[in-house]
Amino acid sequence: MPTARPITYKKGKGTDQYELLANRIGNAVSQYRSETRLRETREEYATVFESALVGLLLVDVERDGFRYQRCNPRALELIGQDRTDIVGNTPCEVFGPEDGRKIRGAYRACVERGESLEYTVDLELPAGQVARPGKVAPVVLGETEQLVVSFYDITEKRWQKEQLERQNDLFRKAQEIADIGAWEYDISEDRTTWTDQVYEIYNRSPEAPADTEAVVDLYHPDDRETLREACTDAVETGESYDLELRLQPADGETRWVSVHGQPQTEDGELVRVRGTIQDVTESKRRIEEILELSRQYRTLSENIPNGAVFLFDDNLRYVRARGTELDAVGLSPDEVEGTTPHDIFPAALAEELAHYFTEALNGRSHTFTQTLGGRTYRNRTVPVETGDGAITHGIALTQNVTEQVERRQELETQNERLEEFTSVVTHDLRNPLQAATGRLELAQAEYDSTHLSAAADALDRSQALIDDLSTLAQCGDTVGSTEPLSVPAQAEECWQIVPSDDATLAVESDRTIRADRSRFRQVLENLFANAVEHGGTEVTVSVGDLPDGFYVADDGVGIPEDEREDVFEAGYSTTTDGTGLGLRIVKRIADGHGWEVTVTDSEGGGTRVEITGVDAA
Repeated sequence: MPTARPITYKKGKGTDQYELLANRIGNAVSQYRSETRLRETREEYATVFESALVGLLLVDVERDGFRYQRCNPRALELIGQDRTDIVGNTPCEVFGPEDGRKIRGAYRACVERGESLEYTVDLELPAGQVARPGKVAPVVLGETEQLVVSFYDITEKRWQKEQLERQNDLFRKAQEIADIGAWEYDISEDRTTWTDQVYEIYNRSPEAPADTEAVVDLYHPDDRETLREACTDAVETGESYDLELRLQPADGETRWVSVHGQPQTEDGELVRVRGTIQDVTESKRRIEEILELSRQYRTLSENIPNGAVFLFDDNLRYVRARGTELDAVGLSPDEVEGTTPHDIFPAALAEELAHYFTEALNGRSHTFTQTLGGRTYRNRTVPVETGDGAITHGIALTQNVTEQVERRQELETQNERLEEFTSVVTHDLRNPLQAATGRLELAQAEYDSTHLSAAADALDRSQALIDDLSTLAQCGDTVGSTEPLSVPAQAEECWQIVPSDDATLAVESDRTIRADRSRFRQVLENLFANAVEHGGTEVTVSVGDLPDGFYVADDGVGIPEDEREDVFEAGYSTTTDGTGLGLRIVKRIADGHGWEVTVTDSEGGGTRVEITGVDAA
């Protein structure tokens, strides 16, 4: 059996020995408790350190720098590296030279100041650039030997902030572009806030208070109560409003604005009213113009004489149909709208319409004639372009031209008869007159009689009448091809043809015009002959320029003002030997060219014939 160790007691008083033993026991118990508390503290610290929602780093302060001694799981996530890549390494080794120097600078400043400080570093991770704001604090035990670093992720918050700023900027720009002002009324604080555009629309200084009641007086008297009621209902009952009202500011110019208000609630309670205001004066004006054009179009289409207007879409379906001619063919707008040509017209006619409708939708216009129910119609199809140049519709205009066609046919028949008459006059009558003239000349050679001279004059007048009738019948109102013609050159050539005796021509023109050569010469020859015939043998005839034409004037006796409208009628003449057709021929040729002919006084007191609307070459 083991031998029991003897217990040795120190000498002393009994009480002292008990006290010493009690102290030893107390110290042992305290030490035990301290060690237990330390262990528990370490465990709590470890638990907090490892479980923190922020990244935590424990940094050792070394003589030549800093080295990471510990890191928690969240730190690994935020830094994007493994624990072995962090613990035992310096900031430059973990974060790279550039970011490492920045972090090391923050650590050094913390040690020098002996207090906490904040910093932010942007890290390049595989997922992209991220922001890491951090806070470094010293662990002071005499000298700073360690640092505690905490940091977290604000990338999402920064992105949200940037998005908010971007959206606010976009909202501001949208307001500027669309000229829209935004406002807010805080119900609890009874405070109204306006954007700059609201001040501009109300023409108020930015220093002026945003007082809704004050600006009510800027509205048209008939609109003020409407605005007041809408604002009151929005605040008291939560009813939104959307109004178009008239502003009458101090400058007196009435403008239209669109005012919108939208109440907002929080936890079931009305807290504010937000809204917008926009100047819509120009938009209202355009709408009024469109409505007026629509009314004009409707009135025009419904009252086109003997016609109709059709609007069709890209499916060749009639969208609108109006016009008096619809009744004439037994159709109403309701029967036409929504149908296609093949639904209401004979196959051949519908096929032709479909062809020209398609051409219009392809941007090509056409004019063509069709017959329906014994009536003749002239049709015109045109494309309708939208503001961006797209063609989605076309218009077909139709007019009953049956009467015009019949009149043209009658005119052609009359022209044929006139040609037959002209042939008789110019051929069948000219030959007997020529024979009579020849016999008269023989008689005058044998006998000297005033009766024979009178007969000769009558034969000459008959021959001139035949020539003028032939010219009048042949010239009509049409002209051939036009060419550049020198007015002075043509005038001088034509003057040589006219029997002028002692008459004088004065050309004061240097103009070149476009005209049918033979018809233009007929105009000059007839005007010269008319001036010589009525002005006398010593008359002076002048040719000069007008701003858009020319004139032929003489210093003869002139034409009375009350007879000037009659001079262009067939048969008008102030002399007994005139045919009365010369100026009529001038008028017909001028009409064929699209010219205007007028008669007035000349500076010499005679007649001046002015021809205007002439195209310069």
